[in-house]
Parts: sequence; structure tokens; C-alpha cells
Amino acid sequence: MALVIKTDLKPFSPVYNPIELVVYQNDTGTRTKPDYKYVFDIFINDNKNVTTRTIRTKVAPDPRFALGLQDVSQIVAKFVNEEIVDYSSDKGFTLSADGIVKYWVEVGEEYRATADDPIVVYNDLIQTSDCYAWGASLEHHRWIDFFNNTEYLDYLFNVNDKGQFLTNFKTPNVQITDLGWHWYLTNVPADVDYMKVQTYDVDGVLIETFKIFNATNLTLDQSRLVRVATAPQSLNNIEEGDFITGAQPIITANVKTYDIRCYRSDDTVVGEMLSFIVHEPCFYETYRVHFENEYGAYDAFNFTLNSKKTADGERKTYITNKPKLFTDGIIYQHETESKVNYYTKFTDKINLKSHFITQEENDWLKEMAFSPRAYLEFVDNSGVHNFKPILIKSTKWDEKITDIDKLFIFEVEVELCDNFRQRR
Repeated sequence: MALVIKTDLKPFSPVYNPIELVVYQNDTGTRTKPDYKYVFDIFINDNKNVTTRTIRTKVAPDPRFALGLQDVSQIVAKFVNEEIVDYSSDKGFTLSADGIVKYWVEVGEEYRATADDPIVVYNDLIQTSDCYAWGASLEHHRWIDFFNNTEYLDYLFNVNDKGQFLTNFKTPNVQITDLGWHWYLTNVPADVDYMKVQTYDVDGVLIETFKIFNATNLTLDQSRLVRVATAPQSLNNIEEGDFITGAQPIITANVKTYDIRCYRSDDTVVGEMLSFIVHEPCFYETYRVHFENEYGAYDAFNFTLNSKKTADGERKTYITNKPKLFTDGIIYQHETESKVNYYTKFTDKINLKSHFITQEENDWLKEMAFSPRAYLEFVDNSGVHNFKPILIKSTKWDEKITDIDKLFIFEVEVELCDNFRQRR
């Protein structure tokens, strides 16, 4: 009779949903010892291949079934943080820096031999397999399916040609100057060897086929979250040394649509195909927003209608009757300040408006409306792309149905960083 695992950890788990491990001591004689507790040691292996025991927790047996339950999600989540970085990357494939973490749990127990004896810890009696958690947060019912079934296999690119990118929208519209990427999970190093990009003209005739080498396979050991360049400017930034076939530029003015798909070295398909439609810039200024979706990856969307800028200000003042001193004494003048601003802050806001969108796009953009992290892409005076962090201010999303609502647009208010004027 021994300590056993009743509910094991999943190989891949969304870190902002419960990640629960349930264990049981079969030996009643041991389990009923004085002050008996299950001991959980959570280990983290970061992307620098440094392993640490992050925390030790102790759980008393459940009063009904004598089980030991530990949810490790909040502990592991402290090591997951995916931000928009390396946006000028010249790679077709990039390993996520901190968007995924490897962890495992060692389980032991502690108890007193008799009521008068000291507590003794018996650690590392059983150990889970290596597991991975990434920055996803699934809606409750979707997470239940994910937990009860093997839905996570649908998002692994090493299983079959059905592996899905971490997004709920597969046919985005883009402009030729856009940056953008898609993310996928893998559990097997060197399983995706290259991606194929096929470009088409306005009549759907193939223009050219490009093959881009996946250099991350040479270093894939810890991270299992991979970013793929997919938007036009990101594709056109890929360095020439990564090309197996073809050469820059990939997306030219003649390209109206293009497809992207991943392959093994033997030309076996890995994962689903993404299709893109290239649109001309609109009359109004385009605002491109990158937002963290429910899978912990980033989607992007272009707002192309007449968006409106506003600014809210905040001032703090003090009252003064400061006179001016002259050789003959004090003189009060009309221009003397009686109230002074010593603190001035203003916040830029933009009410963004989309083009006419489909019902599918509106459902997908619900993720933007409630996204915890978002960025506004902009190009500076030297032509360099940068990202400004923004706050999504909207607190409401309306379902739209094409047959009922006909044509409709999507609006969202975003807030840029605070700006300070001179302080006095």
C-alpha cells in the first residue's frame, strides 16, 4: 500500500484555469497517524534551464474521502508573462520568452509516529511527469472539456495535420505594412522544420512559393510555445539566411492573398493552414491593435474607419497671493497669479471604429473587448514599428447576428499612457 495519484496533471494546461493534482494514501494505518498531511513540492524549470523548488505546501486529508488536493495554478502563473517583444525580429520562428513554463510536483507526507513524537517529513515519494503551463484563460465550459478530454492535443503541432494555432480567427485581413504573428504549441523538438508561404494575385493565380527554415528546432528544449511570423511586414523582415526556397520580398504590391502552413522535413503537413487577405490602406488613418486572446497568444485587428481622439485632463492647484517686490516696497499687479497649477496630467483616448465586419469577426473581437493586455502598433518618423501599451476601456460587448442586425461595425475605446506636463 502506498501513496498514489488519483487525478494527474495534464501535459499542457492553461495557467489561469485550475491545475489540480489529487493524491491518496492507500495505507489507512499511515494516513491516520497523528497530524498526518500530504506534502506537495512544486518545481519550476525556467527557460534558462534553471530548476528551483518554488514552494512547499501541506494539505490535510479531505474529511470525506481522505484525499489530498493541490491547485498549483496560482503558483505556476507567477512564472508566466508573455509580452509583445522582439517585434522587429528577423526570424520566421521565435521561441516564447516567458509565455510558457515547465513544472512538476513531488508528493510526500508528514506525520507523527505517536502523539508525543516530532513531526517527520517523508518527501519525494511520488513524482508527476514534466508538465507545461502557458498563459491561457479558457471560459469555464471550454475548460471543462479541455480538462475532461484530451482537447489540448488539438493545439499540438506534433500530432497530425489538425494542430491548431492559438487563435479563434483564421482568416484575418491585413495591410502590407502590418506586423503580426501566430503561436502554436509543440511537445516534440524538431517536429516543425519549415513553413511554406504561397502568394496569389487578384485572380487567385499562384505567384510564388517560399519555404522558411525553423531555426528554433536547434534550441528547443524548455519552451514549447513558438511564434510564427504571419503578417506582411513580419514576413518581409525575415532574414535571407532562413530561406530554403525563395527570397525577399515575400509580400509585394501584387499579392492579394496568401497561405501559410507548417511542414516536417519529409514534407508532411503539420497543423492547420492560415489564409490572409491583403487590403489597400483606407482613406482614414489605420489603428492596428494587438491584444492577448484567451489562449495567451496575441491576435491583431485593424480599425480603418474615422476614429476619434480625445484627451482627459487632471489638474491640482494651490492658491497664492504672491506680490512682486521692488525697491520701494510691495506692489500687487493684475498679472500676478492667484491660483497656480502645480500638477497637470492628461490622458489620450481613442474611440476606434472598424470596417463592416462579419458575425464571426464580432464574436472573435469579444476577446479584445475583455483582453487583459493590448498594444497599439505605430510607425515612428524613421519608419520603425513600435508598440504602445493601451488600456481597453470598454466594459460591454453586444452579440451581433447578420440576419437581424445586417451590416455592423465594432467600436472600442482605448486609453494611452498618462502624460505629465511641467510640475511646479
